[in-house]
Amino acid sequence: MYKFFRGILAIAAMSLLSLAFSQPVPAEKGVQLVVTLNSCDGVADKLYLFEFNGVGFRALQEKPIQDGKAIFELASTGPRFYYVGVNENNLKPLILGSEPEVKLSAVCQQLRNAQFLTSKLNTQYETLREEVNQLRMQSNQISQQFRRAQSNPDETAALVAELKKTDEQKLQLLDSLKKTNPYFYQVVALNTYLSYQNYGEGYDNELLYFVDKYFQFVDWKDKDLEYLPWVYEAWKGFTETITNTGIQKEKHEELIRQALSAIPADSRTYKLALGGVIATLQTKNHPNFIPFAKEFVQRYQGSDPGAAQLINSQVSRLEAFVEGGTAPDFKQTTPDGKEFGLSDLRGKVVLVDFWASWCGPCRRENPNVVKMYQKYKDQGFTVLSVSLDTDKTRWMNAIESDGLTWNHISDLKGWQNSVAQMYGVHSIPHTVLVDKEGKIIARNLRGATLEAKLAEIFGE
Repeated sequence: MYKFFRGILAIAAMSLLSLAFSQPVPAEKGVQLVVTLNSCDGVADKLYLFEFNGVGFRALQEKPIQDGKAIFELASTGPRFYYVGVNENNLKPLILGSEPEVKLSAVCQQLRNAQFLTSKLNTQYETLREEVNQLRMQSNQISQQFRRAQSNPDETAALVAELKKTDEQKLQLLDSLKKTNPYFYQVVALNTYLSYQNYGEGYDNELLYFVDKYFQFVDWKDKDLEYLPWVYEAWKGFTETITNTGIQKEKHEELIRQALSAIPADSRTYKLALGGVIATLQTKNHPNFIPFAKEFVQRYQGSDPGAAQLINSQVSRLEAFVEGGTAPDFKQTTPDGKEFGLSDLRGKVVLVDFWASWCGPCRRENPNVVKMYQKYKDQGFTVLSVSLDTDKTRWMNAIESDGLTWNHISDLKGWQNSVAQMYGVHSIPHTVLVDKEGKIIARNLRGATLEAKLAEIFGE
């Protein structure tokens, strides 16, 4: 199972340099955020303070920009994440609620690059965040080396030892932050996954270990989590990993619900976690987006009607693109200039294959698609390739070079391809398997999963 778990080994490794972080004492008379702004003329005359609700950003306060400043007043709540900006597309995250005053300096058009003038907590957090990102990249490299070294026992043993050292650093850091900074402890806990190679004894595979242990250090009853966007991010990563294993829809939903059941269902933390789940499933166009999104709507349509309405509109739009829905018809231009589309293949089982000549993973998958086409074409199976190319010559050369002898279409607009946008394609290769009546059988089948599904439909 290890090959399914790219990058999860290091998502929160951090050095002991962060041990000095301290927890500010809450102020008794509220807190003030003072933002000094430059270059705002003609750009904005107001500044907004937002919070994240698991789906999007909700404006809590708006303040005029006067004499190059905007000033916000908040109650002392203990540390919470907020966002400040002139709109939702250019925001600076920051922690407010415990320090009496936080001062920022920013350019109106570049709020996300604002600098803290006074705030020990935010300065420490930015250091922490940078360190997390740096060590994530470092551990990803170890993970990649481990995959490549599977046939070399000596090398894999050395890499497992490196992972062990990283695991120990994580545990030491967690232990120190638990007393010196409980708020940062929760950030680290949400991002600490100990390696299966060193801690997976007793589990049949890493998937089972991953589901059981990914959040093992998180106390889901801790109130600090209710306004911590890392909850959302952690659940996005968790769901993406589960989804990338390619397990069946029913098992996929079961494992995610099993993990969610640890969170108090009436907490704001659950809302952030559920938001992370549906964000990933929407991006993946996974059929389980529908049940989790409907749960979100049911739970929060009263308390947060705006977020529920947004999710509900996404459900309505995507229901046609999941298993069992009718695949929307389309037409585009073939290499020889003719119009061709999905409805022209009605009566056949069609693999709609989104690809491009410049896409390495697509080209590596092509031999398997050719194999499946040759095996089942006489039984009513075919392929319709939709290219995200912009160069017609490269597109045609790739078709010939890879021996792709089925139908091909494109509008040569790259990622702006109208069919790709219609089907919510955010990455390639991406496939949609459609039955003889035009109903979607499955999405994102390739390699062994495509082979198994076609064998199920047509027999060996």
